[in-house]
Amino acid sequence: VVLSAFLSCVPVIILAVGFYVIAACFVYRPGIHRYVRSFFSLFCSAVLLFSVWFAAYALKLPAYIETVRTQTEIYENYYVSPNDVLISAEGKTKNLIYIYLESMETTYASSEVGGKHDKNYIPYISSLAMNNLSFSDKASGIGGFRSTAGTNWTMAALFSTTSGIPFAFPVVRNSTNNNAITASGVVNLGDILQEKGYKNFFLCGSDGDFAGRKTYFESHGDYEFFDLYTAREEGYIPEDYRVFWGYEDHTLYEIAKDKLSELSASDQPFNFTMLTVDTHHTEGWICKLCGEGYADRLPNVLECADTQLEEFITWCSQQDFFKDSVIVITGDHPRMDNALVEGTPYIERTVYNCFIGTETPVEGSVSERVFTSVDIFPTVIASLGFTIEGDRLGLGVNLFSDQPTLPEQLGYDWYATEVSRYSDYYVERFS
Repeated sequence: VVLSAFLSCVPVIILAVGFYVIAACFVYRPGIHRYVRSFFSLFCSAVLLFSVWFAAYALKLPAYIETVRTQTEIYENYYVSPNDVLISAEGKTKNLIYIYLESMETTYASSEVGGKHDKNYIPYISSLAMNNLSFSDKASGIGGFRSTAGTNWTMAALFSTTSGIPFAFPVVRNSTNNNAITASGVVNLGDILQEKGYKNFFLCGSDGDFAGRKTYFESHGDYEFFDLYTAREEGYIPEDYRVFWGYEDHTLYEIAKDKLSELSASDQPFNFTMLTVDTHHTEGWICKLCGEGYADRLPNVLECADTQLEEFITWCSQQDFFKDSVIVITGDHPRMDNALVEGTPYIERTVYNCFIGTETPVEGSVSERVFTSVDIFPTVIASLGFTIEGDRLGLGVNLFSDQPTLPEQLGYDWYATEVSRYSDYYVERFS
């Protein structure tokens, strides 16, 4: 990463400074004609003004200033608290197995099935979407949801898909100092399922305190939280073991099997949520199961992740709890490096989703939808067999219903702009 930044910036900086120094030498050199000196003085001034303009343009400073100076009223006008609507069910609801696939976007698939490549790097993941229920932004082929401000890094994605609002707390987004944030004013997926009698469990292969994930989940629904340090304590990995972000997904899936077996042995319904990590930027992590069929790293990592998910879903399908469970698979956000996505407009890089085993009828359309991370929250609840009064929670809409999402109703550009703006209401209500 450092080398890439160096090669992109430093040669241009050296060239620009060189021209500037040469011009400055002409300005201050004795004996230079005053017209020549005036010319190079103007040249230096023009270079300085151009640098200021280019910095403002490249960093989009005017738009940023407008954003931070203008407050949004989207929450006052459109936020629906789960406390204010009836969430009910007729009969028994299903268990939830929620798998977040790190940086999983539909771009990796072949253009034949809705992606952006000649080669399909995620064949099994693609087939899951095509053979089960998957909401799409496209008329045909696999598609997904868009990632807006406050939803486009892991903690923000976890937060928005479980609360129905973007992450907009005034903190550094991935600082470990965030672990004091409980979002005490938020009622989220864990809170609702705990109130309905579910046992909540969260599994990840990294440090749970990173970006405040552990505190957030334990504060909402009393999740049992299993992370890198728990894996060490329970003997799944050695005490000093750490690679990449923690431990590999092949160990994560083995732990998942054990914990699902334990949870399903009880009569209590459960919400088992897990987050993979091997496909994280930069270009993913090569584990012992990965092949070397591609010259670049990420295609090998994706192929390995695809195979590991297939093995895990196959195992789940052979268990007694499978018929009583809904498996939800989504990405968390678009990837953060350019591997396999360079040249594709960000708005076209949609995040993957798939619902397996749901019996909830779809009243509207599953294709050509404009939806975002916040719509996943009520949709997951509905997929388990719950009915949501009004079909709206947070800023999100239950996609099983025929209700339009806010981007569909009011325009995506309007929505994306509003959720990027500051809100006193947000800070005072949800912090």
